Amino acid sequence: MTDYLVAISVGPVQSLIEAGRRSQDLWCGSWLLSQVASAIAAELDGKPHCSRIFPSPHLNVSEQAEGGEPEANIANVVRAVVSANNEEALKQQIARAKQAATSKLGAIFSDVLDRENLREVGIEPEYWAQQQKDILEMFAAWVAFKPDEYQSASQRLGELLHARKRTRDFLPMQDNRSGLHKSTLDGANNALTHALTNKTVAKKLNLSPDEVEKKKRILGLTDEESLDALGIVKRLAGKHEQFTPFSRVVVDPWLQSLSDDYLQRLNDLYKPFYEAKRVTAVKGNQGYYQKFPYDGEYLFASRLEASSFDDENAYQALRDFLTKDVLDQYGEPVPYGVLLKADGDRMGELFAQADNTTQSINISNALHRFASVVRAIIREFGGHAIYTGGDDILAFLPLHRAIPCAQKLASHFTAAMDAVIQQNFNNPQTVAPTLSVGLAIGHFVQPMRQLRQRAIAAEKHAKGNDEQAPRNALAVHLGIRSGHEVTWRCRWDDSTTLDAFSAFVEAFSQDLMPTRIMQDIRNMAHQLKWLENENGPDVSDIRRSELERMLVRAALAHNHTMKERESGEMQGRIHTLKEHLRTQASRYSLDELANQLILARWISAKTAKDIGGED
Repeated sequence: MTDYLVAISVGPVQSLIEAGRRSQDLWCGSWLLSQVASAIAAELDGKPHCSRIFPSPHLNVSEQAEGGEPEANIANVVRAVVSANNEEALKQQIARAKQAATSKLGAIFSDVLDRENLREVGIEPEYWAQQQKDILEMFAAWVAFKPDEYQSASQRLGELLHARKRTRDFLPMQDNRSGLHKSTLDGANNALTHALTNKTVAKKLNLSPDEVEKKKRILGLTDEESLDALGIVKRLAGKHEQFTPFSRVVVDPWLQSLSDDYLQRLNDLYKPFYEAKRVTAVKGNQGYYQKFPYDGEYLFASRLEASSFDDENAYQALRDFLTKDVLDQYGEPVPYGVLLKADGDRMGELFAQADNTTQSINISNALHRFASVVRAIIREFGGHAIYTGGDDILAFLPLHRAIPCAQKLASHFTAAMDAVIQQNFNNPQTVAPTLSVGLAIGHFVQPMRQLRQRAIAAEKHAKGNDEQAPRNALAVHLGIRSGHEVTWRCRWDDSTTLDAFSAFVEAFSQDLMPTRIMQDIRNMAHQLKWLENENGPDVSDIRRSELERMLVRAALAHNHTMKERESGEMQGRIHTLKEHLRTQASRYSLDELANQLILARWISAKTAKDIGGED
């Protein structure tokens, strides 16, 4: 028999994960990808003469098929060593693995179609099946090798798989009807929800307005949306109550601040909305959100007021509680949260340095051990991991705890990779992978596709391939709903800047630094723009003297009493804060410092008022 190194890739990631408007779309897209990849891994595992490399052999792929929340997800590439009599026998085994993935997806689609009786609302099984068949793209590559050729075979396999992905078949879509609305998630396929958004179609199907509204609520469908088969599955597949809405993560810090009495009253007032299916239950993340197990959209008065609810008494009671009882004591919750996207740096280089299957499996096992603790780490900071596959992480986090969480993830990842290198590689030149993390800050009503695009941009910024010191970094991108984008990047080994940023966040949260300082530095940057292309000691002196003038006017700790300001402790803190500002101004441009302060201000916010209101 001949040994073959095999890789099977599942996609497309664009339609399965990235295309979406709601939190549910993002959650379920990630879940679907993991489900079909697990089917491939399980099919290979069930055959003799097969040794799985990635995902880790320690990962029980059968757990993925149970529909619950897995310890770690399966990435979209499965790699294994397969022994076969010849290449034709190998191809047959790969074809069976691909068929297992197709069958798994088909079972999920059939379950959704039957469970919710979607045929009643005009969704025709013929077109449903056609669209289902168009979803998956699977590519495979393999290389025959001998034990002493493993490293070169591994490198060759990566090249072949990359080339294979670039040679698509480009087959026409099976559902090629013309003159129909397209899915609003990605505009690719024909929409199948006409009866729920078109009164004429609904009338032909004898659907009452109540039946239409009920189905629309089940699908989370607005009048402006149209969904194809994949979009419908994203709204209904799996145990969707395990998928925490972004709004619930966003409001968690505010809910944690409420007294037990207020929290109980809020639960009681929210119950009629849940019973009427206007809000969803939250049951995932190991019960972390059970003190208030609902989505958080109607905790924002503006969203509640924009809704329509038949029970006027329940509506008025919740509105009065939020705008009268709670507002004075606790304010409005901050409407912004974070989508974290992280990826390991130089992992491909590390795998390429493996001399044998054992070393590759040990690297894979180390990635699995890391991925298995990611959910607990993110939960520790009030967030919920959406996807944890090897070195890839996607998660929702509350605004004020996102950076500490990112720091802990990066630290754990580096430690895990250092350990596997020390145990398996004698070469001191072996690549040591690190973790680059992108944080996308966005309003909870922003379409999830836009927030994910911001997270992708933030992760790319963290990778910093065009930077003087690339990778091993954090990047934060803030999208202000009624304004502009603010970005900032810092390497994990730049403790000076990380310490300064933490000090700025603390200073804003404790009223030691006025918010006008951000605009003062931005104005200074504009006034000194003519110095951008100038160098020399005179230029540095000008910048430094302008900064000192601004610090004199800044009135740090101005909201504290005179006695507090003159205390030795306060004077020491003010001195340290000014030193941080001087250091950052000497290392970065004034525009970059202004961005750093703006982000620190937002992250320090406790209520919507701290960032200028709900918008």
